[in-house]
Amino acid sequence: MKLTMGVALGALPVVLLGASVVISNAYNRLHKRNQRAEQDRQSLMEVLEGSNDALFVINFVNGRIYQANERAAIMLGYSREELAHLTIFQLHPDEHLQSSALRIADAWENKGAIYEDIPLLKADGGIIEVESSVRVTSYDGKPAVILFARDIRERLALQRRVAEQQVVVGRQNRDLLSSIRYAQRIQRAVLPEAEQLQEIIPESFILFRPRDIVSGDLYWFAEVDGMLVIAAADCTGHGVPGALLSLIAAELFRESVMEERITDPARILDALRTGFVHALNRNDGGDNRDGMNVGMATLDPKRGQLQYAGAYGPMYLVRDGELIEFKGDRMPIGQHEGTPKPFGREVIDLQAGDRFYLFSDGLCDQFGGPLGKKLRSAGLKQWLIGSADLSMEDQYQAVSDRFRQWKGGEEQVDDVLLIGVQYDGPQA
Repeated sequence: MKLTMGVALGALPVVLLGASVVISNAYNRLHKRNQRAEQDRQSLMEVLEGSNDALFVINFVNGRIYQANERAAIMLGYSREELAHLTIFQLHPDEHLQSSALRIADAWENKGAIYEDIPLLKADGGIIEVESSVRVTSYDGKPAVILFARDIRERLALQRRVAEQQVVVGRQNRDLLSSIRYAQRIQRAVLPEAEQLQEIIPESFILFRPRDIVSGDLYWFAEVDGMLVIAAADCTGHGVPGALLSLIAAELFRESVMEERITDPARILDALRTGFVHALNRNDGGDNRDGMNVGMATLDPKRGQLQYAGAYGPMYLVRDGELIEFKGDRMPIGQHEGTPKPFGREVIDLQAGDRFYLFSDGLCDQFGGPLGKKLRSAGLKQWLIGSADLSMEDQYQAVSDRFRQWKGGEEQVDDVLLIGVQYDGPQA
């Protein structure tokens, strides 16, 4: 018995030593845990006080607000102490409570979330639209989230104003587009239909590609006393301004050719210039530079003769695979420097199979091809010569396809107009 007691008493220091080690380790772990908790608390306080947004540290389980910064108190009209006795759910309107709980749960699962569809309630019952950003953390060893709330009322008000303005602008654009389409119908009513040219001369075409809905390029033709008067005009500008000038030009063509029965292209250009200057300057007497470039021809199919005159508007004649260029006068239809002089005229005796072309500069000025350069007149000449053995209908399609391929992804820079006519010999 004495031996047993002696052994027990001898083992007691060992037991006590072991227990002290266990207690010491537990204490160290607790101390470190408390240190980490204090460090977390200090970090949270630094975040709280350093944020320009309203900031809340919230218990993940029950939504209790552990801490809120001064910015949150000012924004919502509470004291920080008052906020610490509330839950985040008390700061949301009733209709958003379920969404608020779901957002917190989603944030915990996804380690964060950003949303702006749940507003905050002020102490006076007012509502503040906020952008909320949630981050997962811990507080005093308990699961928590940090909610940043940024006042976005000004931003949303600006967005609403922008949206309202977009509605107004959209309505104005629709009204403007409607007006432009109405102007297009007027322009089409004034100009002859392109298909009517083929009724006069079957082997012919008009390639017409406005850059905008309405065009500053103008084709015009009429049959007078057995002769075909035909013109390709390029008015100053494009779109609506060019289209308005094209209406003036169409009326001047009609007066000169249909009423005054003028078929000499040079005399028609003289009359056009006088009419343009008078129409554009009669109200203010100013030095108006608006006008147009015109290539004009009169075909006498019975005599096999073609008369040509140009106001910065060239004409190409293709005969037996060769192209002959007629440049016309370097004077526009409209005002220009120097004393106006009469336009010159060239007379060409045609051969069966000859083709002549009148055009604006839209084709030549178009950027495209592999290097993104202008087609220029050299490119257009190659297209016309290279397709000269095709019928006029097939040539129209070939040139149209080539233009589309050349342009590729480039924007169309100008209105495009090309008129082609083939002379098939004297008519009985």
